[in-house]
Amino acid sequence: MRLNLLSLLQSSGLQRSSLHLLFNALVINKLTYALPAYGGQFNADDKNRINVISRKAMRHGLTLTAFDTDDLIDKSHRKLFRQATQPSFPPKTSTYSSYQLRKRQHPYLLPTVQYSQFKNSYINRCLSKYVHNPLIIILCSFYQFILHVLCFVFYIFCILCISMLFHLVTVCYCHTE
Repeated sequence: MRLNLLSLLQSSGLQRSSLHLLFNALVINKLTYALPAYGGQFNADDKNRINVISRKAMRHGLTLTAFDTDDLIDKSHRKLFRQATQPSFPPKTSTYSSYQLRKRQHPYLLPTVQYSQFKNSYINRCLSKYVHNPLIIILCSFYQFILHVLCFVFYIFCILCISMLFHLVTVCYCHTE
């Protein structure tokens, strides 16, 4: 639909540089929205389908440059990771002239990951590519630990609900006889 709109604008005489700007605004922005979250789950076929859009737009003269899905994913990861890791300290004033952060006294190890879907999650991809700061590794490990604990608690809750439901059905069945 968006490519049809761009083709219509091209046939009405819009310049190619303007079409390129519109292509970035209408197509690229739509593709890159939340790309760090779901980009790691793409397989080769998914990436190829997205690359077809780029080649088609380039062939029809709707954009000046073609994009590659892997490049888009990497750029979006870098951008989000850079924004997430910027220090959020108060501005340096006369009161806060320098930051004296304490040194880490113990090393933490990252949890081992066995499933490809979990390996391809945003946090794990960023840890393997961009992390050089041990504090971030510790925080991400803690985050993953909390996720595992919450999943375990939810699992126990479901088992308890099922057992209570089974008990209720058994009690009701015994009272009817």
